Order: sequence, then C-alpha cells, then structure tokens
Amino acid sequence: MLADVTAEARERLAASGRFVEKRLGDYLTVQGQAHRELALILSGRVAVSAHAHGDRVDLAVLGAGDVVGEMGIIDPRPASATARVAAGPARVWLIDGDSFDRFVAADPASGFALMRALARVLCRRVRSDSEHMLRKASELKAHFLDMDY
Repeated sequence: MLADVTAEARERLAASGRFVEKRLGDYLTVQGQAHRELALILSGRVAVSAHAHGDRVDLAVLGAGDVVGEMGIIDPRPASATARVAAGPARVWLIDGDSFDRFVAADPASGFALMRALARVLCRRVRSDSEHMLRKASELKAHFLDMDY
C-alpha cells in the first residue's frame, strides 16, 4: 500500500502511529461505534463482518498488508463493519485520525500518495462487493426461474 510513498515519508508516517500486538479475539473496529483509527495489518489475520436486521455477513479475512479503518480516517463516521483478530496474535500499525491529518498537512505530496493508496483499497473493495452482489442476484434469479409453481 505504501509503495508510492518515499522511504523517508514512510519513516515519518511510522513514527506518527504506533505498533501494537493484538490477541486472538481483539477488536480493531466494532460496527456502529465511533471509530477514527487506521490499522495496517503487519502479521496475523483479521476477520471482517457486518450485521443488519439480525443477519451477519462475513465480508473478508484480511492479512499482512491489508488495512482496516480506512473509511473512518477519510470520513469520520461510526464503523461500517466489525474487524476482529481471527487467528493467533496479530501485529498492527495504528494511526489515529488527528495524527493522520497532521502527517498529510505536513507533507502534501506524501499525503496525496497515501490518500491515493487508500482510494485504491476502497475501489478494490467496492468492485469486489459489486461483483459479489451481481453473483448473488444471478443465483437468486436462476433459483427463482427453476422454482416449480
């Protein structure tokens, strides 16, 4: 994710956040709760799920190099999903929204590269979700047409 950010800027960015060890079952985000912290997963697995109307949907299992909380960094609203350490311990790098904003303001060129990287993450997720919804709609349609009336 940080390939377009210079090594010097990556060092400053790393110093703006903190490295944390998370245990199995620890939460990185909880759907509906205030959240404005970006987590870059360095090792381990994080399961992401969402719930509505009593139904739970498993969205993804993320690993090293993936991020959680990118939406809250860009648009500070309650978390849209729950992210929980799913396998063994996980090592993550965390940066809160204010520190992120200060980094971007202090180094606009690196901030732009970082925001572009986050935008790519969001675009990949939107495309993946769209493909998933289209597959589900196609399956439902096929099942509906196969029903015996």
